[in-house]
Amino acid sequence: MHALPLPAEIAAYYDYPDHAPVATIQLIKEYRNFRVALVRFPLSTPSGVESTEPIVEFEWFESKRLGRRAAIVFNPILGGDYPLERSVCRFFASRGYHVALVHRKTLKISPAQRAEQLELLLRQGILRIRQVVDWMTTNERVDPHRLGSFGISMGGIASEIAAAVEPRLRVHVIALAGGSIADIVSASHDPLIARPRRRYLERNHISREDMYRILKEGITTDPLRMAPYVDRDRLLMFITLADRTIGTSNAFRLWHALGQPRAVFLPAGHYTAYLLLPYIKYASLQFFDTMLGPGS
Repeated sequence: MHALPLPAEIAAYYDYPDHAPVATIQLIKEYRNFRVALVRFPLSTPSGVESTEPIVEFEWFESKRLGRRAAIVFNPILGGDYPLERSVCRFFASRGYHVALVHRKTLKISPAQRAEQLELLLRQGILRIRQVVDWMTTNERVDPHRLGSFGISMGGIASEIAAAVEPRLRVHVIALAGGSIADIVSASHDPLIARPRRRYLERNHISREDMYRILKEGITTDPLRMAPYVDRDRLLMFITLADRTIGTSNAFRLWHALGQPRAVFLPAGHYTAYLLLPYIKYASLQFFDTMLGPGS
């Protein structure tokens, strides 16, 4: 199944004014094969779009190997201190890849939050990824023709959407993701989603079906909506068979919408998949080496 051309109105929705921001780069730590720095610069947003997160911030794991290297944009889970993500970034960097671990605000379901606010955060997340790619393509240590992304959970959803709207990212690893956003939020059994969802329903005096309809109508930045514009041959998916957070049915729904790209089915849940992280890292490395050329 070939990807459909991205409609002009969708491309325009994720476009932003040209900018040449001055980035601040703060060295965090030196390792034998790579170094880590914190990079920050202002986020460019379309006219009329109020930014709730005006800063692009990411950790830059820079390989010390000579020459222009392939680079990976790493899109993390909802929030937190990213210990799991940093371990994967260090793994790729030690094998010759540059990696940008993109920081982003935690997406929370609160009683006062509207679907429009959630959509704004999701859209800004995609703008942030694209502007990290801008920065990488101007870095003399990066090969701009060998770029990819790795996303896990909510970050996997972001990587899938980026696959549709950011052509400079050639290949993508999408782990523990699914769709749609409305299906995940309205049906998840994960207490981190279910508890605030219950408070949201009680505060707004609506049913779960009403919430699903509001999200379905109000969320444009959605993986199922973007699936027709993604080339399945550029993807590797990891799907857990007992996922109570994203929902295994939602993971398979996204997989089918994408045309059933190559996938690894893991006998684990959303969180117990951590036990299989060594396998996920090595399988992803093999995929990137095949698609982008060896990092080593």
